[in-house]
Amino acid sequence: MTGFGFLPAVAGLTGIATAAEPEAGSGDMNMDTLIAALHSIGGPVCLDAANRLVAESTNDGGFNLHLRNAGIDLQDARILANAMEKIDLATRYLMSFSASYNPDLKDAGAIVLSGAFPKSMTELGLVGCSIGDAGGTALLEWAQLAPDLRMICVEGNNFSSGLKSNFRELGQRHGSLMVVV
Repeated sequence: MTGFGFLPAVAGLTGIATAAEPEAGSGDMNMDTLIAALHSIGGPVCLDAANRLVAESTNDGGFNLHLRNAGIDLQDARILANAMEKIDLATRYLMSFSASYNPDLKDAGAIVLSGAFPKSMTELGLVGCSIGDAGGTALLEWAQLAPDLRMICVEGNNFSSGLKSNFRELGQRHGSLMVVV
């Protein structure tokens, strides 16, 4: 039922172009920018994720953002990255992020997102996103600096055998990290 109380605000968000302005409504300025970003991207997956964040807006602590098969491309990745960078990690933190099965994400989208991922994130899924070595290298560099990372699933992308090997080595060096590449 929590989503129904938010429907009037959704109708007014169709013209949002960027995530720069927080949406009023959830009462959590920390998450409002991310909620507005999800609304500006639109589509059922992002709108559902926004409604979940609204329902959880009174909670402090960690949250998950799962946007599988949401039609996310580079422009959407920029909107998400901008919003993620504005989250006050002292009160809310991104635990798990998945944008798997978004083939239009590609290298540029992976690079933008990896620059915004917090080092405290524990799970990352970017399966089947048409990411090549440039985006994969950016993800690997982020993962090497994420001490709490426990799972990274990046299979089904266009990584070279050398980069796949580098991901596997990361998993071997960090025994508690599961790497699927």
